[in-house]
Amino acid sequence: MSEQEIREGMLLAVWDEPPLDFDPDQLIRRVEQKKSRRRALVAVGVATAVIAVASFSLPGLLPREDGQLASEVQTTQSSAAPSEPAEKRARRIGDALAAKLDQTMPNLRDVYGDLRVGRYPSYGTYTSVPPTSAAKRPGEPEFSGYLQLTDDIGPTALRVQAGELGFSTNSFCSTATLCREFPQTDGTVVHEAEFNEGGTEVARAEVARVFRSGFVVRLSSHNYNPVTQAGLRQTVPLRVGVLTTLVTDPAVPWQ
Repeated sequence: MSEQEIREGMLLAVWDEPPLDFDPDQLIRRVEQKKSRRRALVAVGVATAVIAVASFSLPGLLPREDGQLASEVQTTQSSAAPSEPAEKRARRIGDALAAKLDQTMPNLRDVYGDLRVGRYPSYGTYTSVPPTSAAKRPGEPEFSGYLQLTDDIGPTALRVQAGELGFSTNSFCSTATLCREFPQTDGTVVHEAEFNEGGTEVARAEVARVFRSGFVVRLSSHNYNPVTQAGLRQTVPLRVGVLTTLVTDPAVPWQ
């Protein structure tokens, strides 16, 4: 056997053994380094994803320029529903009063509301054509008119006024044969009064509901038809109990 063959045989015998300078501690450190690099790569990936998501979310949270805010406010205001016209509200009040009176007094006929914006002018003499609304002046009612009805005696009406009319209990109760007040749970106060006006029967019954804002509703019943200033009768068609039911009905949009 030659020297070359002996060398090759020896190499084949030890080929799978670790080198003489093999260090197991160094091998463990290399494995730990690989694990650390792998964790670092995962952390970088997660951070990149978080930044990407935040870049889409932050513009809505960051302060905006004044011009942008003004534009959004203007858009919101322009898209808001317009306030209800006063004429439409007057009709709704009249319709609600008529519906409540129909429900409370089913014996009445031809019940309907006829309210206008501002001061409702007098007819003077009866006419089939209602007068047009007059312009509201300072101190005059915001709404006024009549709640028309027909009972067993004939046609008549209740007078309705609403607005910042001012109210004094002493003035309201002056000459009244009955005057009392009833605080309501909503903070308003209802005042009831009846007047004989020199006779023996009630010639006028009136109810006032005073709101904390200063808004006042007055509803009155007379021993004549206040629309035509005629149709004198012995007493009023409705007393204060019914009038109070009308002015306190939550379905009537006074304000």
